[in-house]
Amino acid sequence: MHFPQLTIGKKNDPKGRTFSVHYVASMQAGELVAPTSNGTIRPVLLAYAGSPSAVRAFTVNLRSGLTAATSDRRFELLRSLGYRYQLTSPAPGQSLAIAYLPDLFHLQPGVQDHDTLRFVCAPPRWWLDQQEALLVPELGPLARDYALAMAFVARLDARTPLPIANDPAFHHALFLDALEEPWAATGDDRGVFAFDGLDALGLASPVLCDVAKTAFADFLAAATARHLPRHVTSGLRPAPPPLATQLAFNFLTA
Repeated sequence: MHFPQLTIGKKNDPKGRTFSVHYVASMQAGELVAPTSNGTIRPVLLAYAGSPSAVRAFTVNLRSGLTAATSDRRFELLRSLGYRYQLTSPAPGQSLAIAYLPDLFHLQPGVQDHDTLRFVCAPPRWWLDQQEALLVPELGPLARDYALAMAFVARLDARTPLPIANDPAFHHALFLDALEEPWAATGDDRGVFAFDGLDALGLASPVLCDVAKTAFADFLAAATARHLPRHVTSGLRPAPPPLATQLAFNFLTA
C-alpha cells in the first residue's frame, strides 16, 4: 500500500523548516466544513503516520494552523473547529495520528447548539466482524447489514430526544430508508462527502448524516408507522441492551 508524503513547509528548505510524514486517510464534508476559496481542504478527519519524532513535530505545526500538502491536495485544520488528535503506535518505531472532529465521530456527542443531527458513522471493521458473528445464527447473510444499522441508529439515538424503538429489524429498515434520503451521504457525490484510505485505518465505508431535527422527526414518524408494526409481536422477548452498551468501540469514542 502506497502512502504519499504529506509536508508542512517548502520541500528541501535549507533552514530546516520542513516537516514531513506519510498521508494515510482523510474525510471531507464540504457542506459542513467548506474548503477555502483557493481549494484548501478542511477535512473532518485526517490521518498520517511516520516515526514518533516526525509525527510529534508535524502535529505541533499542524495544530498551530499551518497547512499541509501532498502532491495534489492541501489541508488546513483550523483550531477554532476543535479537532481532537489521537496518537497510537501500530508497530515499534511507528506512530499514527488521527485528527478528527469529535462531535461527528464520537458515539456520544458533546453539547450541540445547532438544529441538525450530524455525525459520521464509520464503525471499525473488527466490531462489525464481531457483531456479524453473533448475528449470523439468526440473520444469516443479513447479519452484517444489521450490524451497520445498529451502529447508525445508535448515533441517531444519542443525538435526538425522540424515542427510537429498540428493535433490530426496525433499525435495519430505518437505516435502509435513511440511505435513500438526501441528508444521508455515502460518497457518491464527492462535493458533499469524500473519503479515501479508510481501509488502512480498519474502518467500514462511512455514512454522513446531516439532517434538520424537524425533518428527522417527520422521517422517524413515517418510518415508525410504516415498519414497526411488522416486527413487533405480542410475545415476550428478552430486552436488548441499551444501544450505547451494544457498541463497545475502542476507536474514536468519547
